[in-house]
Amino acid sequence: MMTLAIAVLTLNLVTLQEPTGTPKTSASQVLSKVLTHYAEAQSVSGSIKMTQSAQGVTINIVSDLQYERPSKIYLRQERLGSKAATWLLTSDGKIFSYDNPERILGGPRHRELVSQNGNDQKISDLYMAAEFSLGDLNPILDIAISHPSRLKRLKSQWATLKYQGQVKIGDVQVQKIAGDYREDATKAAAGTFEIYVNDAGDVVRYVTTQRFIFPSVSKEPVEVVTTWDSTVKVSGTINPALFKVVYP
Repeated sequence: MMTLAIAVLTLNLVTLQEPTGTPKTSASQVLSKVLTHYAEAQSVSGSIKMTQSAQGVTINIVSDLQYERPSKIYLRQERLGSKAATWLLTSDGKIFSYDNPERILGGPRHRELVSQNGNDQKISDLYMAAEFSLGDLNPILDIAISHPSRLKRLKSQWATLKYQGQVKIGDVQVQKIAGDYREDATKAAAGTFEIYVNDAGDVVRYVTTQRFIFPSVSKEPVEVVTTWDSTVKVSGTINPALFKVVYP
């Protein structure tokens, strides 16, 4: 069920700056549909591949996700290449476990009860508990899991919005939304973003292009392009065997 906080967030999308003469289908309408689509989902499954490139260097992280509300989740992330690494968050609905965040004493993994002090934690709460134990806390995960604080942060990064019509990714017809990107609402825009949504309301690609100054590397701004390609969809195939506690 969509929470009041998410419902308010979707309504507040209309306050974002869109160009004069907004077309019949607006960016705000599409994004509101997307947020509602995932917030009301009882289950999702699929993979997200992150490709980040800057100055000829590329990093890839693959996230495999499935969940069943209210509290079963499997999220495995793997960084590919010479600096390979993995991260894992799992829950069987009663106990959840995740990698020990860096600089925290203890074993390699933490294990906690889903229900604590009379509070039955939901998928989004488990995701936030593992916030510092994941390799790629990315915008498609934020949308799919729908924790209000992460969605609020995401919305603050959309300095402007523009609906750019129908385009194709491969053979798939999608709607494209683009705009100016900023780190948060207190910062000036320093890049752009693109969101690609299929007819079902699933986000199939999310791209950010940012410019940074690294004095030790170059006097000129360094462009960093990050692309997340996703097959995550609502009511996809679920493997119940993955909903298990992994500890230690």
